Amino acid sequence: MDEAERIEREFEALTGLAPTGAAPLTGGASRVTWEVNADGRRFVVQAARGDTARDMLGEFELLTALAGEGLLVPKPVAAGFPDGRAVLVSGHIAGETIGVRVLRSLDLSGRVRLASGFASAAANIHRRGTSSVAGLETLSEPIDQIEAYREVRLALASDRPVLAVAERWLREHPPEPAPTVLCHGDLRLGNLIVEGGELRAVIDWELAHLGHPAEDLGWCCVRAWRFGGDAAALGCVDRGTLLADYERFGGSHVSEETLRHHEVLGTWKWGLMCLLQAEAHLSGVVDDLELLAIGRRVVENEYDLLRLLGWRPDPSRFGERAADDGDPANTPSSNPSRAETGIVPTLSALRDALDGEDEGAGGDYRRRLRDSVREMIAREVRLTPKLSSRRVERLTEIGVVDHGHLVDEILSGDRVLDARLLETLGDEVLDQLLVVNPGYVGRADDVV
Repeated sequence: MDEAERIEREFEALTGLAPTGAAPLTGGASRVTWEVNADGRRFVVQAARGDTARDMLGEFELLTALAGEGLLVPKPVAAGFPDGRAVLVSGHIAGETIGVRVLRSLDLSGRVRLASGFASAAANIHRRGTSSVAGLETLSEPIDQIEAYREVRLALASDRPVLAVAERWLREHPPEPAPTVLCHGDLRLGNLIVEGGELRAVIDWELAHLGHPAEDLGWCCVRAWRFGGDAAALGCVDRGTLLADYERFGGSHVSEETLRHHEVLGTWKWGLMCLLQAEAHLSGVVDDLELLAIGRRVVENEYDLLRLLGWRPDPSRFGERAADDGDPANTPSSNPSRAETGIVPTLSALRDALDGEDEGAGGDYRRRLRDSVREMIAREVRLTPKLSSRRVERLTEIGVVDHGHLVDEILSGDRVLDARLLETLGDEVLDQLLVVNPGYVGRADDVV
């Protein structure tokens, strides 16, 4: 049975309606998403990938409560485990969800209108109250989420000093206290249905929990969710406009310092989530080259974290470094397999996943993904000797034997978080970006 047949069977088992067609939609790391036609109507069916999704029955109950409150959510239809995996069926809402397409379709006034609708939706979600969302996890700030994601850092990134710097900064700069509210947990472009600049619905509530209201606001400012837009909040407006609109629509007052805490927190979390997605592949839960490639985006988040914490790289130096590293005559001769760049997931893991790909599968998108990974591998093979040498030199300059010991010094307070340390870490991040994504520095959305 192929995936379309399985989706149709699960849909019919949950709804009692006979499907007349099914087509895949854009999905995420934990779910596949399909559109199903039945009874002259359109439905959306989401099904768990592996065992990575939370119980959709709880999400169904939450959506039912939110729809009853009149919030902008898809109408929940059914949920269950008809074929051994979690499945959620909801009504279809017309509009665009892909962040890049949303922003490209809007002029400046349209982006301002979308940001205003987002602020209104966030305020309504947070004002809704918590009386009918029993069973939701409570992750109130400042400590709960930091502690939760600290476990991920220890398991997957115990020797990445930038993530340790961010963790220490978060502990030393807690946000202002606020009443605990219902948080979406992933409130951003990509989880919004937008039509003509108007917000039609907020989707994908699998990470909903009780927490600090600024969490959802800081999350939409994380650079990954600006989708190339040259403004901090949703790629549409500046942070001050977002906060003013949110308060105007009934949200509580959030200071710029508290928003900054949650933007740093969100960027740190997303970096760790990238590693979690790679781990889903490495552990065998989901076999997907894309998840492994996403894991390498941790270095993009490290760049963003250093920028948020005050590091200011010289774009011309990065350009000179890229030009120098592109010259084979400047690359020392050595065995790349015995050198270390610190880039994760490793080169060997990336190669193994690429070797396992069906070259004819997945259409144009998967072809572009494979080509991108091949280019990344080629850059790493070419640059590894030089990057490895510079990595050792940096450790020597700051007097530490390896990155694990540097992390220990950072978290114990023995290492001062000063401009010199940020500059040293920034040099390493720029080196890794030469391999992972050379175009990341200096883009329109590279704003702080």
